[in-house]
Amino acid sequence: MAAEDAHREKEALMAVPPPDRIVWKTSPEAEEVAEAPEGASGPLLFLLFRLVGLLALPFLLLHPRARRHIVKLAAPDPGFVWIHGASAGEHGAAKALARVIGPEVFRTSSSWRTPVVGAFPAPLDLPFVIEPWLDRARPTMLVLVEAELWPGWIKGCERRGIPVVVVNARPGRGTERLRRLRTAWHWLTRSVQFVPQAETGDLKLSAEIRDATFALGRAAFVAGSTREGDEERVLGAWRTLPEPRPLLVLAPRHLARVPEVERLLAGEKWRRRTDGFDGDTDVLLLDTMGELAGLYRQARAAFIGGTFDSELGGHSPAEALQAGLPVIRGPYAHANPAAWSAGIVLTGDLANAMRTALRLGPQTPATNTAAERAASLLPEPHTPPSTIARPWLLPVARMLVRDRPPHRVERAPIPVLSVGSLVAGGAGKTPVARWLAERIDGAWIVSRGYRRGGRGGVRTSGDLGDELEMLVRAGLNVVSSPDRLAGVREAASRGARIAILDDGFQHRQLHRDLDVVCIDARWPDGRGPIPAGEAREPWDALERADWVWVNHGPFEVTWTEPTVVAQHVARDWIIDGQPAPLSAVSGPIDVACGVARPEGFLSTLLRLGLEVRSFRAVGDHRPLGALAPGTVVTEKDAARLPPGSPVRVLRMDLEVDGAEPLLAAIRRLL
Repeated sequence: MAAEDAHREKEALMAVPPPDRIVWKTSPEAEEVAEAPEGASGPLLFLLFRLVGLLALPFLLLHPRARRHIVKLAAPDPGFVWIHGASAGEHGAAKALARVIGPEVFRTSSSWRTPVVGAFPAPLDLPFVIEPWLDRARPTMLVLVEAELWPGWIKGCERRGIPVVVVNARPGRGTERLRRLRTAWHWLTRSVQFVPQAETGDLKLSAEIRDATFALGRAAFVAGSTREGDEERVLGAWRTLPEPRPLLVLAPRHLARVPEVERLLAGEKWRRRTDGFDGDTDVLLLDTMGELAGLYRQARAAFIGGTFDSELGGHSPAEALQAGLPVIRGPYAHANPAAWSAGIVLTGDLANAMRTALRLGPQTPATNTAAERAASLLPEPHTPPSTIARPWLLPVARMLVRDRPPHRVERAPIPVLSVGSLVAGGAGKTPVARWLAERIDGAWIVSRGYRRGGRGGVRTSGDLGDELEMLVRAGLNVVSSPDRLAGVREAASRGARIAILDDGFQHRQLHRDLDVVCIDARWPDGRGPIPAGEAREPWDALERADWVWVNHGPFEVTWTEPTVVAQHVARDWIIDGQPAPLSAVSGPIDVACGVARPEGFLSTLLRLGLEVRSFRAVGDHRPLGALAPGTVVTEKDAARLPPGSPVRVLRMDLEVDGAEPLLAAIRRLL
């Protein structure tokens, strides 16, 4: 029966497609649509969808749960794969696929009700939301789990050349409704590749299942994802079992139905999960999210809900089968046919099936390779190029950003090395200045001390600003002074042999012996000049540089100046004031970040395999607010906190290639 279901699903999904994609095929009419001209219905419906979204945007901004999908959205570094799911099962499939793809995966969730650990709020498919997010994140691929087909996402990726693929694809009510639009459906999905469940197996069978946070303590039967009518059927069958009956766990698919299920339990010894759990209970009503999968591992058998609903076609049995349980279902399982072929499945009279399943008990589950098979069918990734952030401001920007030579140039008493950039922030200047100062005897770092307390004056201690305080805690000598010349003179008076200006490329009143300009290869041009983007100077200002330092890898543009290339890598943690290895932090973490490029810090954490439970980003140098103990922060953010604060600080290093000639040139100045 399961093999026949899988065969029918494959026939329903597979077509004779163009070689670069797979299209849906469920009938001769659908085949005609695939060959029909697109017409104007698709673009017109898409325009209507965007207009409705535009009208809804002001109202959604007032809704706190919607707002976290609109403003201050987390984004990864360019080059990550974006995987999106909605339900808990889809996120299990997404995590399974992410483990195969590798660390550079960014998962999102569209759930407004329950935040998904390890997944970030997805950008709402609205004008002025999804397009800026795509331009900032620049994913290499959009992977949609099952039927999350958002038009703005798909067309936005199509315009940028980002591949879109639907994995674990299967016929469902949502896609059936969309396909009724015929030519509009074809227009929407013309660039989408579908990887059908029948081709790979159910991805949910590859999902990692965590143990439950509490023990059932006795033999149990779990009725999972139950719908209206399921609980009554299961209770009737369970009551026919001989004493002592196994513990019955009822897990409604939608928690709004919990009061309805409670009324069915009159006369039974039952408890809600949120009221606690003890051994003197015959029925446990699971009224929480995220615990069902772990409870399957403690049960002897299971029933899967929705399988008496001919329209729904049953929920997925993947988690129960992955636990090795014999699974009972009703007559309808067409929504997840591939999953039902992966273990012992019983049908027929519910009471008899329940007795048989309990007698059989858990079996050793079969090895599942659905995630590996799905990953092998993904298209080639493509990272779109950086774009101008606000192109409509370019006329104003070109008037503001231009070269302004100084009227007068002052010489300092010691050699001066400037480490600067063409953009307003986030090019990695301070880590470069630090790296150089650690390797040059007698080097002092001079900076204006951005957002330090008080006014004016030259300082070598006290309130220096977060970046200089970070350097002091690292054991370096610094001077904070809005007047760069005064700062260099102060460093010289204290025995400095060379001054390193942090962010000094635009301050040309002070003579520099060497100019090092930092470029971030992820956003080399700052996405346009200020105020269209972040560039303070045009690209040809590189002609004034003596050296170019490229952070975050190579960059395709070449120039005549000597070049250093550096990667930013995690080194270790500071926990309770003491160094700790990278392995010291694991599991879900809470993150707070106040740097110019928060996506870089976030991406580093994801590459370390950490599961981000919450992520709060504030403006560069801004206060982080109240932090829970154990919150993960950057070194720069930690410098705004008292020493010994109960946070976990990730320290970074530079892996540098090509710096020896630069160091030799600096030493010659001495």
